[in-house]
Amino acid sequence: MREVEIQQIISFLEDKEISFAVRGKFEKKICGFAPINCYKEGCITWIKSSSVQCNSLQHISLCIAPYDIDIEADMVIMVKEPKMVFFEILNEFFYEEREAGISANTIIETQKIGKNVTIGHYCYIGKDVVIGDNVVIKNHVQIECPAVIGDDCVISSGVVIGTDGFGYYQDVEGIYKRVPHFGGVRIGNSVDIGANTCIDRGTMGDTCIDDHVKIDNLCHIAHNVHIGENSLVIALSMLGGSAELGKGTYIAPGCLVKNQITVDEDSFVGMGAVVLENVRKGKIVVGVPARELRDR
Repeated sequence: MREVEIQQIISFLEDKEISFAVRGKFEKKICGFAPINCYKEGCITWIKSSSVQCNSLQHISLCIAPYDIDIEADMVIMVKEPKMVFFEILNEFFYEEREAGISANTIIETQKIGKNVTIGHYCYIGKDVVIGDNVVIKNHVQIECPAVIGDDCVISSGVVIGTDGFGYYQDVEGIYKRVPHFGGVRIGNSVDIGANTCIDRGTMGDTCIDDHVKIDNLCHIAHNVHIGENSLVIALSMLGGSAELGKGTYIAPGCLVKNQITVDEDSFVGMGAVVLENVRKGKIVVGVPARELRDR
């Protein structure tokens, strides 16, 4: 773990134009980071709100905290958004990027791979895939259809992108036959896709995931879904075929969104909700079936 001068952190916050106030004085270096509930002396930590009980904590070297905090520490940097500031500091001073490289035991049929791309072990990347710059694809990832992956994306282990969706029709004898899928998957920039998530290809158009979307582990994104930018889809959620999420939506753990449903921008779907009707802009919906609770 590297050591960091306090003045380096102060200068970083100033360069980022983050407003802050400082209480106390610290002459030493920060030697690492630790959560508040198992703090290690000499580390930087953070506190979410003034409601956290801190009276029993002692010898905290540096704490990122809200302005109304009362805590014993050698130095406190008080900010409006402690979580954001703390992890910005960790990203700047302690996070080490993985060295880019492509595993020898992966199968890559495409020639369209950007700069500084990492692809892990036992992946399959099809011939009609375009991968942008600074993309990290971890182990056992399958991309099986025409797909575009934007810059700065992270695709975690076990993800499957581009299988046919669950679409069938009945012939004249009533026998189910598979609907052929001709579409692909389009993923924007700075998208994260969690482990063992499945994203189906579009039927005739594309399944689309816009910039800055974050999808958790073990989610299912069905064919023709469109997820608007800067949205969050949390673990064990399912978006049915042709569902539309507006930008800035939040889908809590274990949610089900019916096919062809629209969840408008800035909406919040509560944990375990089953969404059977369209959700209006900026609303919170909860329950089974989901009902409006209040404005977000």
